Amino acid sequence: MKKYIIAADLGGTKIQVVLADEKGKCYDHLRIPTDSHLGQKEIIRKMEDAILEIVNNKPASILSIGICAPGPVDFAKGIVSNPPNLPGWKNVKLGELLKRKFHVPVMIDNDANCAALAEAKFGAGKGIKNFVYVTISTGIGGGIIIDGKLYRGAVGAAGEIGHTIMQKNGPLCGCGQHGHFEAMASGTAVQRMFGHSAIELSLALKENKQWAKEALNELADNIGIGFANVINILNPELIIVGGGLSNLGEKLLKPVRAYVKKYALPLPASSVKIAKAKLGTKAEVLGAVALCL
Repeated sequence: MKKYIIAADLGGTKIQVVLADEKGKCYDHLRIPTDSHLGQKEIIRKMEDAILEIVNNKPASILSIGICAPGPVDFAKGIVSNPPNLPGWKNVKLGELLKRKFHVPVMIDNDANCAALAEAKFGAGKGIKNFVYVTISTGIGGGIIIDGKLYRGAVGAAGEIGHTIMQKNGPLCGCGQHGHFEAMASGTAVQRMFGHSAIELSLALKENKQWAKEALNELADNIGIGFANVINILNPELIIVGGGLSNLGEKLLKPVRAYVKKYALPLPASSVKIAKAKLGTKAEVLGAVALCL
């Protein structure tokens, strides 16, 4: 019997489960609503049922299970700790619960780390030893690859790029602090600063509206500052940009590159490349596959 990996992406609105082989090729795919209001026990039961359905559809020997979960996550212990979009989840030992149910190793990491791993294994970071993945969506998250390996830090909390401080008395961030990168350049920040959603900004840019051009410039300026901080500290070869705002493509990335040159130190700025992520909405679940590989 062929051996497979189960990979699942646990999100605030949906759960995706795939069956993948040892080369990372994905087969069966199942997507169900999370129904986060139902609480932790019911969500875990739904995830277990989805995994069982995938396995029963294609009888297989399961090597391991990889889970991409909203942060923060204790990778070493398999614990999901207080994710803001999963109310009632407080230090949930998800790894232990799934291991007890399925009797195979279970690997869990946060969504940004998983996306970074996926881009390293299958996407824009393939063959790149040192890069940073940044997702710019409702919030801003990051994953750091150093010498070809994911860097998690002392307690697994590395990569929180969205919570670097840009203005000590700046706008309030969702975490409760002020002036964070996330508070000044995320989709939420776009709505607050300009009174329009990121989708409305994209549509207005296509119509060449003046407010949208000014908004894009301010957004690119703020992202340039955030990226310059990352570049000055880590000196990566590449910054991969994912998340909803990355869909603006070169309209956003071209001015961001210009601001990076303005703000970052000349040497690391001259060597870094900034590119859009390749894997899109598949990044997190493919990252759960990469965790097991």
